[in-house]
Amino acid sequence: MSAVLAATRAAVARRRVQTLVVGLVVLLTSATAVLAIALAAASHGPFDDAFDAADGAHVNANVRGGVAAAQLTATASAAGVTAAAGPFAAVRGAVEGPRGLRLPDGLIVGREQAGGSVDKLILDEGEWLTGVGQIVLSRRYAGPLISVGDTVTIGGGSLRVVGVAASVTGTADGWVWPTQTDVLSAEGAGWQMLYRFAGHDTEERVRASLAAATAGLPADAVESSTSYLTVRTSVNRSIAAFVPFVVAFAVLGIVLSVLITANVVSGAVVAGYRNIGVLKTLGFTPAQVVAVYVAQVVGPAVVGCLIGVPLGMAVAIPLLGQTERVYDLPVSGAGVPGWVVVTVLVAAPLLVAASAIPPALRAGRLAANQAISVGRAPRVGRGFRARRALTASALPRPVALGLGLPLARPSRAAGTVVAILLGAVTLVFAVGLAASVLRVDAAFSRRDAVQVTAGLFMEAPPGHTAPEPPPPGAPPGAPAAEAPAISAPAAGPRTATVDPAVVLGAVRAASGTAHAVILHEGRARAAGIAQELDVSGYVGDAGWVGYPIVSGRWYANPGEVVVSSYFLNHTGRQVGDRLTFDSGQVVTIVGEVLAGTGNLIVIGDATLLKEPLHVVIEIGLAPGTDAAGYAAALGKQFGEESGVHVEDRSSDYDAEAFIILETLIATLTLLLCAVAALGVLNTVVLTTRERTQEIGVLKALGMTPRQTRTMVITSMVGLGLVAGVVAVPLGVRLHHWIVPLMGEGAGTPLPASVVDVYGLPQLVLLGCAGIALAVVGALLPAGWAARTRVATALRAE
Repeated sequence: MSAVLAATRAAVARRRVQTLVVGLVVLLTSATAVLAIALAAASHGPFDDAFDAADGAHVNANVRGGVAAAQLTATASAAGVTAAAGPFAAVRGAVEGPRGLRLPDGLIVGREQAGGSVDKLILDEGEWLTGVGQIVLSRRYAGPLISVGDTVTIGGGSLRVVGVAASVTGTADGWVWPTQTDVLSAEGAGWQMLYRFAGHDTEERVRASLAAATAGLPADAVESSTSYLTVRTSVNRSIAAFVPFVVAFAVLGIVLSVLITANVVSGAVVAGYRNIGVLKTLGFTPAQVVAVYVAQVVGPAVVGCLIGVPLGMAVAIPLLGQTERVYDLPVSGAGVPGWVVVTVLVAAPLLVAASAIPPALRAGRLAANQAISVGRAPRVGRGFRARRALTASALPRPVALGLGLPLARPSRAAGTVVAILLGAVTLVFAVGLAASVLRVDAAFSRRDAVQVTAGLFMEAPPGHTAPEPPPPGAPPGAPAAEAPAISAPAAGPRTATVDPAVVLGAVRAASGTAHAVILHEGRARAAGIAQELDVSGYVGDAGWVGYPIVSGRWYANPGEVVVSSYFLNHTGRQVGDRLTFDSGQVVTIVGEVLAGTGNLIVIGDATLLKEPLHVVIEIGLAPGTDAAGYAAALGKQFGEESGVHVEDRSSDYDAEAFIILETLIATLTLLLCAVAALGVLNTVVLTTRERTQEIGVLKALGMTPRQTRTMVITSMVGLGLVAGVVAVPLGVRLHHWIVPLMGEGAGTPLPASVVDVYGLPQLVLLGCAGIALAVVGALLPAGWAARTRVATALRAE
C-alpha cells in the first residue's frame, strides 16, 4: 500500500495540470449537483415543511355575522376535528396606507395571539399586537410600500403598523386586537374559523370534514372556505417550474465530469507507457497499477468535492430563501438538506473512480516489455494520410499542422468533441431558456403591450354612516350598544372620483397614444367554484392588451370570456364551458390565456363587476414613444389633485421569481461552460506534451512563437466547429423539451411564442459557441507551447 501511495503522490506532482483540471471539474460539478438536488427537493418541500411547522389550517372558513360565537366554538369538538382556532371577528374593508396609498380591500381579523393550536403566524418584522390602535399586516399585503411604523386607515380609524407576519395558507391580510371594534364591527363583518381535520388528504375529504363540523350551524352560515390543498397546489406548481431545467443542467454537468475524468486518465495512461513498464518491472501487480491511476484522480476529486459542496450550498441557501419569499411562505431559515450534502460528497468521488477504472484497467493489462518499448508516441500511420493532405493544401502551414494534430489521437479527439459539444449544447439551451423566461415575464406583466396606466382613485358613495359597534364580546352583526358613531367602510358600489370617459378622451388625444381602453378590476363568484375570481372587465376594444392565447380565441361577442390556464386547471373547466355568476349572468369560455394572475377571467362587459375595486385606463404607445416621458407629460396634464395616478409600466415590473430563474440560468451556464473549457484545456495539455519534441523541431526549422500559438489553438478549432454545428439542433431540441415541462410543472401550458424563440442569425452565432469554447480552453497551453525553448523541447522524452 505504501508503494501505491508513493507512486500516486509522484504522479500527482508530475501531472499538476491534470490534477488541477480534475479538481476544478469535480468542484464545479459537485456545486452544480448540490444546487440542482436542493432545488429539486425544494419543489415539494417548502410548503409542507412550513405547513407542519405552523400547524396550518386544513380549512379557513368565513362565517357570516349573526351566528353566535358559542355555536362556532362548539364546532371545534365535532367528530373529525383534531384542532380548531376561533371564532375570530373578521371583516373585509378598504385600507388606505401612508401618502394616500389605496390598497385593495383586505380581510382584517381580530386575533390576540400569533401562536395557538392552528395557523401559527411567523413574524418577519416588528412585533405582535399588544392592544388597540395597532395592526399587523401580512407580508404580501404590505408589499414594499408599507413598513413597520407606518400608519394605515381603515374605516376612518388610524392604526399603527407594528409588525409584518406571514400565514402559511394566507388566512388574512391583516390582524388587529380583538376589541378593535371600530374596524371589526363594520357592516359586513363576520367570523373566521380555522380547522384541522383527521381526514384531509383529498379535496373531497376536506369538504366532507368541513360539512360535518358545521352541520349544527344554519344552512347559509359558511359564506366561503379555502382548503390548504388549494394553496399547496398553487405554491408547489410555482416552485416545480424550476426543477426540469435545473435537473437538465445537473445531468449535463455529471456527463461532462465523467467524460473529462476518463479523458484525463486515458491521457495519463497513454503518456505514461514507460512509467507503467517501470512500475511493473519493479514488481507492481496489475491491481496496484490500476490503483495508482485511479487514486491519482480520486484524490483531487475528493478535494474538489470538499470545496464544491460548500460552494453549492452557499449559492443554494439564499436562492431557497428567496423562493420562500417569492411564494409568500413563512421564512424558515432555508437550508440544504443534510442528505443532499452526504449524497454528493459520497457520489462525486465514486463517480470519478468509476470513470477512471476502464482506462486504468488498460494500463494494468499492459506487459512490462510492451509498455517500455512502445513508449508514448502514437502508432505510425494513425491519421498520417489526412495530416499529409492538410499540409499539402493551400492552408497556412501552422493552420494545416494544427488541424492535423487531433487526428493522431482519434479517441481523445472524439472525447474532446463530446466535451465541447455538451458545453455548446448548454449554451444553446441556456440562451433559448433565458429568452423563453423573458417572454413569460413579459406575458405576465403585459408591459410590451400596456406601457402606461392611468389609475382612477375610488371612493364610497356619500351620505353613508356606519352602524355603531356592538358591545365587546358580542358576535359581529349583533345590535349596537349606545356609543358614539364610528366611521366604517361604506357599503354599496364604489365609484371613481373622476369620470373614466373624460380621462379616456384626454388620453386618446395625447400625443403618442396608440391604444387606450377602460379596465374595471374586481372580484366575483361563480356557481360551483368556492374561491372568488379575479375579473378584468374591459369597456371597448381590448384585443391589443397583451394576453397571449394558449388555446381558443379572444372574446368577440357579448357573454364571451377568456380565462387563465390556472383557472382551467384548478376548476376542471374547459374552453367551451359556461359559467353562471352570482349576479345571474351566464358567460361562455372561448379562450385560454397565459396570465400571471390565478383565477383570472377577462370579459368585454364591465357590468359583471357591480363593485369594482379599481378602474384603470390601460394605454399602448405608438412605436418610438418614450414611456417615461409620456407618463410624466400625462401626469402633469392631469395634475396631482385630479384623482388620476399615471404610471410608467414599461420598465418597473420586478418579479422575484423571474430574477431567480435568470440568476440560476446564468450561474449554471457559466459553471458548465467552464467545465467544458477545462476539458479542452486537458486535451491540449496532453497533446502538446506528447508533441513537445515535434514542436521543438518545428521551432528549430523557423516556426515563430506566434505560429506555434496559432497551431495549438487551431488544433481545437476544427473540433469546436464540429461540436458547435451538432450542438445547435441538440440544444434547440433540449429547449423544446424542457420548456413545456416547466410549464406543466407550473400548471400553465405555454403558447408557441414562448417556445419558438430562436432566429436563424442567432442559431448561426450559437453554432460558433463550440469554436469559442475550444479557443478559450486552448489559450493557456498554447501560450506554454509558444514560450517553450527549442533546446528544452528537443531534450524532452
